[in-house]
Amino acid sequence: MPGTLSAFFLCAGYGKRLRPLTDRVPKPAITFQGRTALEINFRRAQPLFPNRILCNTHHLYAEMEKPAQRLGMNILYEPEILGTGGCLHNARHILETTDRFLVHNGDLIHTIDLKDLMARHRASGNIATLAGFFRPTHNTLSVQADGRLLGVHGFEGFSPAGGEIARLTFAGIAIYEKAFLDFLKPGCEDIKPYWTAALRAGHAIGVANYSHDAAWFDFGSPQGLWEAARFYMDQAKNYSYGYAPDIRESRPFVSNEAGVEGLPEALRDVLIYEESATPISHHTMNQIIGRDFRWEIKP
Repeated sequence: MPGTLSAFFLCAGYGKRLRPLTDRVPKPAITFQGRTALEINFRRAQPLFPNRILCNTHHLYAEMEKPAQRLGMNILYEPEILGTGGCLHNARHILETTDRFLVHNGDLIHTIDLKDLMARHRASGNIATLAGFFRPTHNTLSVQADGRLLGVHGFEGFSPAGGEIARLTFAGIAIYEKAFLDFLKPGCEDIKPYWTAALRAGHAIGVANYSHDAAWFDFGSPQGLWEAARFYMDQAKNYSYGYAPDIRESRPFVSNEAGVEGLPEALRDVLIYEESATPISHHTMNQIIGRDFRWEIKP
């Protein structure tokens, strides 16, 4: 039997590198062709048929609750930001009602097949399975030949004793068995101490490498936001969302998320998230535009 599943979307963070946009819009509520990142990820999880769906909020919680409520999620407001480990403990009373739970950052754009991740997890017998990607600047997961986690580089002086064949970046997506909750403690805490505690207790944690099978974007910076949006335009085959003047090329890569009217012609590689205090001129290129910022990006 497949068992029951909770899906927990993490939406409490500040998105500091995208300020001032994220001073007004929570990062998981940033839109891609009119859909919030939270909704896009919610839809990706639907093939798993989760029995319970929830998210946590903290930064701009009232704004974050609006899209979460539209999706019918249980919302857990955190008066203080708790970190992934802390928020899982805070949600324990819900997560322990199902056999396992998916934990998914709310601010990702990706094409990871979550049904495949679930199938790998269930076949492994592991207490947890993490989705991983090869990203040289962020590779901290030490993985051995059988795909199991050895530990996390840079955490508690970890040094592999041998057997490491790869280092990967955690993709912010994982599936846990209910038994993993026994390692959690209250308070503000990252997830890494609990991975380590489970490993030391003799449990196995798998790392599924999707480097060659999927695309993945953590849009934490303006350039990352542009790359995620451009990828989403390619996936949707819509290269001029909300942009309807005389388009001189078939793929201008313009996304008018703010619904600004009267845009000029010949925009190229432009995202518009808010009405700008200064007019957008003809032939504007390579910019993300908001109320009080214009970020230059590399197309």
